[in-house]
Amino acid sequence: MMISNWRISLLLVALLLNTCEATATQNTVCHGQRVMIHFAPGVDVARPGFKAGLLRDAGVPLDYMRPLFDDYYLYCAGLEGQASSLDEVLERLQGRPDIRAVEIDRINRPQRKE
Repeated sequence: MMISNWRISLLLVALLLNTCEATATQNTVCHGQRVMIHFAPGVDVARPGFKAGLLRDAGVPLDYMRPLFDDYYLYCAGLEGQASSLDEVLERLQGRPDIRAVEIDRINRPQRKE
């Protein structure tokens, strides 16, 4: 009976890990350039209308991917077919008073093919 409980426990752990992996990788595919944005303390990125202002200032599609740590968030800048260069986008975003820093996410991680 002890072996059966061990196998059941192992199966449950494997199922939980698989579920966590699917959730964690849900928003990690970026077909543009991944950009890290450090917002000033107290900025609510979930506030209604916040994303519209961010998109307007960026001048390119900008998709929220996930929080990183503290006030850092990961976004995906869609540059395909856009007249703006990445440097121009970063400069425009850096000009916002609620943004402390903007930089390219240089960590190369293999992305899952879908």
